Amino acid sequence: MSNNKKNSDDALVAVGVDIGSHNARVCISQNSTPYPSIVPNEIGQRYTLAIAVAEPEIESDPMNDQYWDDNNKKQKDASSLTKKKKEIHYLHGDAARKSLQRLKKPIEPHCILNMIKTVQRGGMQEEEVEDSAAVQEDVIISNQDACLSFFQHLVNLTAHASHTSPQQLRFVLTVPPSDISFANDLSLHFHKGILRSIQQAGYSKSEKKKIFSQKRILSVITHPIAIAHAHGLLDNNDSKQNVLIVDWGSSAMSMSHLVMVGGIARIEKHVWEPSLSGKHIVSLVVKHISELFERKNRCIPPGEVLCNKKARAKLEVAAEEALKSLGFSSKATVTIDGLYEGLDCHADVMLATFEMLMRNILTSAEAIWKGFMIGENGEGVVKYDAVIGAGSVMNIKCVERMMDRMFPRETFYRGKSGNDVPPEEAVAMGCAAYGSCYLSTTFLDETQETDMGNLEENVQHGSKVEEEVPLCPISIGLRLVEGDPAAILLIEEGMPLPCLVTKMIDVTACSSNCLDIVQITLESEKTIGKIQGMNGDDENKQLEITAEVDESGILSVAVNGLVTDWDQMGCSPASSSSE
Repeated sequence: MSNNKKNSDDALVAVGVDIGSHNARVCISQNSTPYPSIVPNEIGQRYTLAIAVAEPEIESDPMNDQYWDDNNKKQKDASSLTKKKKEIHYLHGDAARKSLQRLKKPIEPHCILNMIKTVQRGGMQEEEVEDSAAVQEDVIISNQDACLSFFQHLVNLTAHASHTSPQQLRFVLTVPPSDISFANDLSLHFHKGILRSIQQAGYSKSEKKKIFSQKRILSVITHPIAIAHAHGLLDNNDSKQNVLIVDWGSSAMSMSHLVMVGGIARIEKHVWEPSLSGKHIVSLVVKHISELFERKNRCIPPGEVLCNKKARAKLEVAAEEALKSLGFSSKATVTIDGLYEGLDCHADVMLATFEMLMRNILTSAEAIWKGFMIGENGEGVVKYDAVIGAGSVMNIKCVERMMDRMFPRETFYRGKSGNDVPPEEAVAMGCAAYGSCYLSTTFLDETQETDMGNLEENVQHGSKVEEEVPLCPISIGLRLVEGDPAAILLIEEGMPLPCLVTKMIDVTACSSNCLDIVQITLESEKTIGKIQGMNGDDENKQLEITAEVDESGILSVAVNGLVTDWDQMGCSPASSSSE
């Protein structure tokens, strides 16, 4: 009985994570349940807004005695307070959006994907690049902390829903095919969030080495592959199949042509159209509701409501709820208290009116669909064996009718029913299904004594053994100007090996014809090598630098896709770390 309890405690849980531009969805797959289940957030919703913002400071009331007591204490302990680093608390999901609405700040810069991409670029947005380098570094650090806090929040929600500890969770992430280069940064930030959650849960000193060496992110797959896993298309080992996947979500409408042979899928063709995004559809509803409100209150000039940031943020939330209602009803009632200058908004969005607003978008989408199905050399229309729709926009009735008109259910396989795989949750469920298949394979640890008599029983029950992976012991970067203390970080300490990082480097400020490869620590930066013959393009002065560290710790550097020899100064990073 004790052995059964130990096996149940050590069972790993496959977790699929879909971090979109607007919402994040988490799905778990356990051996105790036959189907994957969606992890709800703290208020019971099946999604979590992918937003994180620092909790604003609230000033105390001067009429309160505690206010003056705190001020006197601050003045006495001013010297000690300056040395103590202030702890920042972050808000996530709906709480973060409401905080941004009160502060009249835009939501886009605080979305998780946008913050990670800002960190990847190594600075602020394009319109803010004139600020000092110190301010840019503060923005990068704050964005990293916000992302790690959000990922830690997702891991805590998953551990609570699965009734397990964070140490037993194994994650599968997903990225669009157009952002393959973004996968490395996403997995790195998410891995740090997992470690934060484990540290919060607590562990013994004897388990520290094992915890930090285990592989917790199983893989990073693309959206079309995840959708194919959700509908069970890769379980079929028949002959060659052509599958069309239409993923119409908040950020863009994408179409992918998958070729499947023997259970292996390959993306043959991919089209990504951001002009037909779900955000554009929400903006049409926002404009329609604002026009109804201004028509009812004639004292408001036309277009005045949309110019108010707080009113526009309220309209966007109401428009999103209206779109959900129009998916199963012919009318959506919008009620907003105090929309503009104390005036309440009560408006009805009719389904017929909404379909008229969608007419241009549907016409453009249908033209893109027809053009996508034509072969590369104009050899005719590609014959598909299955057509799968995914994304939140697929729940809109007029989009469903267009899908049925172009791809009849009698001719094409349209995937499992909507009750099994909802379109907006297909990516997360596919990641969980992929992780479950990954964990179903039995790994044997060579250092562990295995009873061969129980081997067949272990394979039958899908027992798992932890897989330890080496981690990069140092941080490696590039320095453009000799003596410059600010180096460009390439490979961060703690990344699982092997690791590969590619970045575009602006070598305009390079004073010499070489770049320094440095080892970055908290105290200083040590030069470990040089790359000779660095001449950027005469027009843009941009170089594509790729750094790779294999499992043995050997560093290789490629410039513009060509592996280059670099002069080592002393020992290589691998030998110094291993010794």
